[in-house]
Amino acid sequence: MDDDLSQLGVIPSDRKKLENMGITKLEQLAIMSSATLGLGSTKGNMLIQRARNILANENIVDIKVVDNDTIQITVQQTGRAIIKSVLNSLDVYAVGWGNAALKIDGNIMIVTRKSKGFDRVARRAEELTDILESKRLDDFKKRGIYLPENKLKSFAKKRGFDGFWENVFQEIQGNEIMKQVIATSLFSTYKEPVHSLIIGEPGSSKTMAKEIISEEFSNITNIGANTTRSGLVCNLGTGDLGALPHSNHKVVLVDEFDKIPSEDIEYCYELLSNGKCSVHSAKLHQNIESEFIMIAFANPRSKVFTKNALADIGLSPLLMSRCALIIKVENITRDERLNLFRRKFYGGGEIKEKHEYYDQWVKLARQFEPKITATPKAVDQYIEEMNNIVETHYSTSLRRDLRMTDYIRRIPMAIARASLSPVDNNVITKANDIIQTSIATWR
Repeated sequence: MDDDLSQLGVIPSDRKKLENMGITKLEQLAIMSSATLGLGSTKGNMLIQRARNILANENIVDIKVVDNDTIQITVQQTGRAIIKSVLNSLDVYAVGWGNAALKIDGNIMIVTRKSKGFDRVARRAEELTDILESKRLDDFKKRGIYLPENKLKSFAKKRGFDGFWENVFQEIQGNEIMKQVIATSLFSTYKEPVHSLIIGEPGSSKTMAKEIISEEFSNITNIGANTTRSGLVCNLGTGDLGALPHSNHKVVLVDEFDKIPSEDIEYCYELLSNGKCSVHSAKLHQNIESEFIMIAFANPRSKVFTKNALADIGLSPLLMSRCALIIKVENITRDERLNLFRRKFYGGGEIKEKHEYYDQWVKLARQFEPKITATPKAVDQYIEEMNNIVETHYSTSLRRDLRMTDYIRRIPMAIARASLSPVDNNVITKANDIIQTSIATWR
């Protein structure tokens, strides 16, 4: 924020004094003393303490009491004001000559014993650990995660990305790339979405995939063909906002994506790219912010594919470029249809038995930020492959352009989240395979 003083609850006259001194940020207050602040000892100490409490609360990620002599605090940042605030919250005084010594290792603050006074620091660390855990649980509940975190993590790591799509879409025979693409979208985040587009003839398994997602996962917005035709962002005839502006932090399933009105497509470009757009029409003037993950389904231009499948895509190249993954799905064969009937008749399957585990697995995974551990050689090779795709398909109906710079990061990050693991060489290989196979469906 440009101005943090509103968090302190200061009266207007004190706020004016602070602003006149050029103080508008919590970090400025946190490193000051009441004497230098000049608002009096009581008031000055109160404001400084409040600023430090806020900074510590916002930046402490984890606290680990290693032993009686060592405490590790993971923080989001290690600036001077934040370090001072965190140490203050732990009752550490005058690092270097007081009760503790400090060492910084990346984003980890390592506090070690210097005197008997460290016992107070250890007790305070345990109290803060309990507060952090309570805060984490409350945050999880707000996001719809109620199952124990350790059980969910074990469940996720045991099955991984492949176990997810194989079990969730067990009823669907064939079209494995479609299942992998949808899973990748589900494990992406609202800040860095992997929008996907699935194009298939009527009677293909895309409708069943949409039904499975709708039935087994929460925070879903279903957009039917009538809504698509009226306008996803706004209905210029009535002036009403469409479904996308009302889908913040949701997974949006769009049916008949190829039926978007031409006047609505322009707004979709912006909203799909960065979660923001401005609508200005005769009946509506509004700035819209809505972050979502879109999984769209569409029919070929003439309902069926000809030998030149790319020519049967009925969407503008610019709209196609907003989708990270685009696939052509095949119609299911007679044997696959019979197997499907049998599965439907007998029911069951792990996704039915443990529906809440899969739903909350996805929600938990979206909170996880994978580290990139892949070797530079593997990354360079992956980037070279992606560049070849852009060069080949920049001018085709698939329109792979510079937006691939975002997608080549988001896709492996989503795959890694599924297993709560880093982006290693195996994940890079998996991401490359999914992207290459999605392109290959159009040959």
